Amino acid sequence: WIILKRHSERFDLIPGEWNSIENEVLERLRSAYRFSWNLPYTREVLASCSHLMVCSDRDVYPNFTLDIDLSADVGGRVVTTLLRLARKVYREYQRALWDEKELDELNEKESEMVDKVTRVFEARRRRVGREEALAKAEKKMVELRSNQFVGEEVVEAAMDRLEELRYELQEAKGAEAIAASEVEAPDARESSFHMYGDVGILLVDSRWNRVAPDGTQTLTQPLISNDQMIRFEGMIENNNSPRALIVCTEFPLVEMDKRETTNVRCGGEHNLTDFHSVNSTFALNPVVQKKLLDMIFDWKKRERFRQVLLMSGGLCHGLDTVIKIRNTDWAIQQLTTGPLTDRPEEVRCQRTGSILDGYFEYEHDALRNQRNYGEALISAKYGETSTINAQLVGQYFARVGCICGPVIGKVTDDSVIILIEVDNEAPITCLVNDCLSGAILRSTKLLTARKPHAFVFDGLESDRHYTVRFEGFVNADDRMGSFTTRKREGVGENFSLNLVFMSGERGKVGGGGISSLTEEKKSDDGTPSSIWSILGGASQHPWSGVDAVIHLGGQVDINPACAAAVVLLARAEREEENSHAQKLLLDEALDHLREAYRTSWSLPGTREALARGSHLMLRGALDFGSLLLGRRGEQSVTISGKAKRRLRSLVQQVYREYQRQLWDPDGVADAPMLGCSSSDPDEQCNNGEWHFHQWGGVGVFCMDVKDTKLWKSRSGGKESDMPLISDEQWRCFSDAMSVENLTQLVICCEVPFVSDSIGDARYKATDPQHSHLVEHWPYHGSELLRLLNGLFEWRQGQGGRAEVILICGGISVGVDSLLKHSSLGAEIRQIITGPAAAEPESDLWAERTGVLDGSISYEHGPVTLVQNCVLARYTAGSGEGAVSVQSNILTVGDLLSEVEGERGLKRWPGYLAQLHSDKERNAGDVTMIQSGGSEEEVEEQRFALNLILLEKVLEREDIQRGLKSVFGRLHAGDSKSFDNPIYFSRAAIKVLTRYYYNSPAALRDVALPPNLYILEVVARMWESGTIGLSEKPSRPTSGKKKTKEELKEEWDAKQGGGEKYNVPLALMGADQFAKFACEVFKNALVVRMNLLLKARSDRMKM
Repeated sequence: WIILKRHSERFDLIPGEWNSIENEVLERLRSAYRFSWNLPYTREVLASCSHLMVCSDRDVYPNFTLDIDLSADVGGRVVTTLLRLARKVYREYQRALWDEKELDELNEKESEMVDKVTRVFEARRRRVGREEALAKAEKKMVELRSNQFVGEEVVEAAMDRLEELRYELQEAKGAEAIAASEVEAPDARESSFHMYGDVGILLVDSRWNRVAPDGTQTLTQPLISNDQMIRFEGMIENNNSPRALIVCTEFPLVEMDKRETTNVRCGGEHNLTDFHSVNSTFALNPVVQKKLLDMIFDWKKRERFRQVLLMSGGLCHGLDTVIKIRNTDWAIQQLTTGPLTDRPEEVRCQRTGSILDGYFEYEHDALRNQRNYGEALISAKYGETSTINAQLVGQYFARVGCICGPVIGKVTDDSVIILIEVDNEAPITCLVNDCLSGAILRSTKLLTARKPHAFVFDGLESDRHYTVRFEGFVNADDRMGSFTTRKREGVGENFSLNLVFMSGERGKVGGGGISSLTEEKKSDDGTPSSIWSILGGASQHPWSGVDAVIHLGGQVDINPACAAAVVLLARAEREEENSHAQKLLLDEALDHLREAYRTSWSLPGTREALARGSHLMLRGALDFGSLLLGRRGEQSVTISGKAKRRLRSLVQQVYREYQRQLWDPDGVADAPMLGCSSSDPDEQCNNGEWHFHQWGGVGVFCMDVKDTKLWKSRSGGKESDMPLISDEQWRCFSDAMSVENLTQLVICCEVPFVSDSIGDARYKATDPQHSHLVEHWPYHGSELLRLLNGLFEWRQGQGGRAEVILICGGISVGVDSLLKHSSLGAEIRQIITGPAAAEPESDLWAERTGVLDGSISYEHGPVTLVQNCVLARYTAGSGEGAVSVQSNILTVGDLLSEVEGERGLKRWPGYLAQLHSDKERNAGDVTMIQSGGSEEEVEEQRFALNLILLEKVLEREDIQRGLKSVFGRLHAGDSKSFDNPIYFSRAAIKVLTRYYYNSPAALRDVALPPNLYILEVVARMWESGTIGLSEKPSRPTSGKKKTKEELKEEWDAKQGGGEKYNVPLALMGADQFAKFACEVFKNALVVRMNLLLKARSDRMKM
């Protein structure tokens, strides 16, 4: 450009010199190809297989057909020359790859044309020179005639020269016209068609039809001329027609409709991109778009065996698209490959839509944040239907799926641990979204295949609800989660803590685990009727009041996986040590053990519960399996000592990957954790899995009674004589009890602390049917008494204001027991929780009362013989720092009433109410901040502008249509519980969130992601008439729920009486739901702004 421009401004060019200038420019352009095609790996790829290329704008100049600087009016001769030379180089390097017949002839004709065009150019320069000389001469002539001192002879001589110049100008014009008439334009089309057997490849040129052979741009021409369309039809439909067709274009044939392209890609409301930069897309050329789509579909319809694949580039992200003719089964796949080396960009198009007045429909599946390419396997055999299997291949894998998780681990007042597992190596992004402020925290990790990984987020706001979603795998819409951070101690309201304890043990003495009863069940009125489902539903709601769920063993049934792993380990023993074959067998055995977790944690109800709230786990017998514990049964097999040690190591590894990572994640700097076992391989005592957690004055110590049995039993003595608790665990337990300000202590264990007396337990253990009792506390009487005496003494040492609760599982029934110390006059409760989902035992097989020694006695209460869990509620006591506790065994019905009833655990912070008032803010009156301004002022202005934009965006037809389709995915409101705002919001959040993240970018640019809190609040406001049209309708005073028929009668009566109010949730239609969703998006913005104002007010008070 610079070379041509500077030389074009010279006045001393001699004939023929312009050709040498063009040759210099050609060399510069060729050097670009030489550099790019000689880069490492690029050169090897280009040299190793067949290549066909479609010209892109960037092969010449970015958007060269529409850039204003490259127009003939602005750039003139320089532009036309530059484009002509760029096309010449394109042909030399790209067209030459496929054109072996016409290219030489085309180049010869173009050389002749260039010579003639050069003569035209030189003739034009002479004509321009004569015009300038004549103009100057005429000006001087006027000056001569006005000068009275100039003689007649001088004037006559000047007139003669003026006439000569006029003659020379006419001669130059004639020469220019003659030279221009001799220019004959060769064919400028660059499209082509290629046959590979029965597969046809059509390369469609949408650039050069708008550039004349001499380089002049003709923007009035269509992307593809009618002559080219006729040529295309002749190419693909003839006596040797292909059976499979690949159509390649620069830009995707279908990406967005014309209106969305204008709004999103061409500036529109947000001024993101200049209009001209995308005017070469098919969306803004609908006539050409329809002709090409009609031609392709018509070709496919003529023969059933025909298949078509559309391939394109032009975008910086990958799209796998299905294009359909509306209301038919005719569909074509389109792959849009993203950048191969460039940086990927955000996907801004909506996932589904229609084009050309709805005649064609499309659905995109985006490959985000990855460089990628496309591959296709094509089969086109006579007598068979052709097949095309095409996919995008990213940097790691095109179709990554989540196979376990998310599981929400430990949640504090400012941090969370989130566990996830994918089936292929890929970069996965975890997004944590504050439901009030809309702030989003992102963390991206390269996850290895089929191994769980933990995302750790620090610096969260206290007492906030967050939603969790992922990017990078295909089922991300179904793998969302949520949690609520704890309120920071000493700030705001009184202390409150609610812990749920549950066990996975099932109805078999000494056994346990997950059974088919974990499946999600519903009661007649649509409410959940299993503990897993209730916990999942309750924890999903913001500030649900369930601070943590502690699992007391039996999280998985590892026995079937161990049986499969043993076979592989036996085969591994026969392989050479550390060989590749042995490693493969060990990896396969490890994957079988992981599969036990994937299966158990993906069951309906279980998966939803684990993805919400906070979960901590201690390992139980079933998490190890009968084989490692030496129990005989159906799965008893013979295994060598070496294989058993390997199995033990693998089982422990899997436990740490899935369960321990929920509170001690890998990859986080190891700091000493009070009361917790070490997993450091360099330490000697690193096999235990006890841990301690503290919430204010409440501490929970989770004991491990399998450490010594599995890792320290080879000391020559009987396994039954091995202690339950190692010296290291006793030391950690002592450290935990010494924590300052600890007034409430919960000791958790997978087996009961007290079921039988010490003598009864040792006697029963001699019976093979009760041999499992050697793993229980009463069999190890000295350790049990050491524990209990220490707890009684600790409680007494706290001045009588401390409480101790023993909570355990392991016997598949629920029992509330009381332990008494006669000498100290103190009591300790023991609560045994039965199975949360599996079949309970028929009774407690132990004496109801008994003594442990001369001071300690026990009494078992009534036995709960249905599925149950334990809820411990801690609240602030009467004294300073005092905490009181209320704990109970809860059945399914009890748990439902506790967590979701009128007096449930939900405890929304008091400041939330004031966040939903927009304070009569007039969004139309925006005072622009010219310069400076505080952060709050800038944010408030941004809010007002966003609110204006949001209201406009929500009025768009495509947005309204999308929101109505969300209602359709809610089964048109057909649910017996939809008149309840809680259940309505719970049902709507998933589909509305999915719509939001796949909606047009115009909505995502100004609206915050929907969340359950906003949905529930707006649903309550909708029912009460606070928003919308209405006055509050009368509600029944009784607690009886109205049927849909009763609600409809009330609605009709109100309308007949002239009153107006919102359509009830149970009667909401698609139009009302769209209006409701708009209120949700608006309310989220109002909450965000009011939260900012509240924060500013709080800072001013400090």
